Amino acid sequence: MADAPCPTCQTPVPAAALYCPNCGSRTGTGDSRLEVAPAPDVQVQLALALGPKYEVRRLLGEGGFAQVYEVFDTDLQRALAVKVLKPDIAWSAGMLDRFRQECRSIARLSHPNILSIHFVGEGQGLVYYAMPFVEGEALASLLRRSGALTPDRALAILRPLLDALSHAHGQGLIHRDIKPDNIMLEASSGRPLLVDFGIAKRLDGEGHRTQTGFVVGTPQYMSPEQALGQGDVDARSDLYAVGAVLYQMVTGAPPFEGDTSQEIVGKHLSEPAPVATAVNARIPQWLSDVIVRCLAKRPAERYQSAAMLLEALTTGRESGAQGAVSAERVARKLKSEEATAIMPSAEQRRATPPPARASRTVTGAGAVTASSPPPPGRRLWPGLLLLFLVGGGIGGWYYVSRSATLVVENRLAEPIRITVGAQTQEVPAGGAVELKVKAGSPLVAQWFLVRPPGTTGQPLGTELQGSVTRASPKGRLLYTVDAADTERPMFAPLVTNTTTEPLELTINAGTVNAQPCGCTVPSGAVRAHIGYYPLYLNSSVEARAPSGRTARFRDLGANVDRANGTVGLRFEPKDFPP
Repeated sequence: MADAPCPTCQTPVPAAALYCPNCGSRTGTGDSRLEVAPAPDVQVQLALALGPKYEVRRLLGEGGFAQVYEVFDTDLQRALAVKVLKPDIAWSAGMLDRFRQECRSIARLSHPNILSIHFVGEGQGLVYYAMPFVEGEALASLLRRSGALTPDRALAILRPLLDALSHAHGQGLIHRDIKPDNIMLEASSGRPLLVDFGIAKRLDGEGHRTQTGFVVGTPQYMSPEQALGQGDVDARSDLYAVGAVLYQMVTGAPPFEGDTSQEIVGKHLSEPAPVATAVNARIPQWLSDVIVRCLAKRPAERYQSAAMLLEALTTGRESGAQGAVSAERVARKLKSEEATAIMPSAEQRRATPPPARASRTVTGAGAVTASSPPPPGRRLWPGLLLLFLVGGGIGGWYYVSRSATLVVENRLAEPIRITVGAQTQEVPAGGAVELKVKAGSPLVAQWFLVRPPGTTGQPLGTELQGSVTRASPKGRLLYTVDAADTERPMFAPLVTNTTTEPLELTINAGTVNAQPCGCTVPSGAVRAHIGYYPLYLNSSVEARAPSGRTARFRDLGANVDRANGTVGLRFEPKDFPP
């Protein structure tokens, strides 16, 4: 069905929408005064979906998008762990595809150190899969309780996990979120288990592909190429994460820390790999050497497979090699190896005829071109700054610019504040700014939402922030901040009050996520801003008048503008029952 114009402001309104996204006028047949359904009881729904042979016992834990329940199979007399997508989140088709891809990914793996998957199911509005229930604790919990582990204990945990990773990589899968929280230690045997391939990616080009620029993972363990959102992330990114986890196991802390995720990402991009022996002198120097190589910025400088890393840990432990180790020494060694591969040997140079002299052409624009490449063993210097040109009898010095321009466009309904190094600038809603940044150096820019003030002066809504990173910025870089540039769906109600009374608002009223906005919208207000809030399919906004009468807009998930996250809501006298 085609979009119909809003009867109040003539804005095209999607056929499925109940309210106009511009002015908030009701256009559908729904009644805004109806109560919004409370958040569903997932445990009850899961029991109904699984059927009478399964007993849902308790919630084991939850993250931002899913919950895990302990379930008992009364037929086979075994405990299971069932992972369920939270039903109150406004899932897109792409998000559900990712979850199904997670199920398919895990089902393809068969290894004693990887949790298998028993079955996948859908029902009662839920999507879920079942795994074996493991009595034990996460490595993260062990590290919090015990601090740094001995090298022998750390290697005993890590070796079987590397074998599991080698199996997964051989099946065309990478994990992309290796961290202590995703390593379980079985209580009865101490067996380490790698869990949660939730953001795994097929290496052979089939299945789900993450778009370039979309970053998933955990900042403390994220490889530079993954932090930059590159589309060619491969198994060597997992080995970087393994190095970060190993560093934490033997020192007690991740290799890079900071107050914000953006600060941590910036350190992964620009700071040298830390040396474990500088933190704990009892760590063998060969092991510190291995960790530094795992944490190399360039994938080519790391171990190229899990099997290679496992062999290095085995041979290093057997040899017990000693000697001073540092990040600088490893870097020099890697550069030396690279130079050896690039520079021909003396025999090769004697056997290679001298290259022909390259002819040069000076064009009218002053550009120099060469008709033959540089001789073997030589590389053009990418940092060339000055070029002397002679043409038409005029000589001059020209230079290559050492700066780039970051263009930030703000599509949100509120201003943002963008920070790059020592520069901080406000970008108005719907506006854009240009910032000069240093070319060739890692770029980490952070943005923060400027929240509207409430009646008490406190900012309204939820804090929002994000970041843009580039390994080597060049030229003009365009970065757009919109409603999709947040960790989870958010929305900003724009409230029009045509009643004669001031209205107090509650967001997501009637659910477990209810949040008073701490604001009063005066009579006659038009599209008043009250900040951004978490968005669910059944998101609602309730208005309460001083007399105690209430009106509520419900099921707003399908009505929100996907670019700026706004939805217009118009409260009229007829919406409030006497």
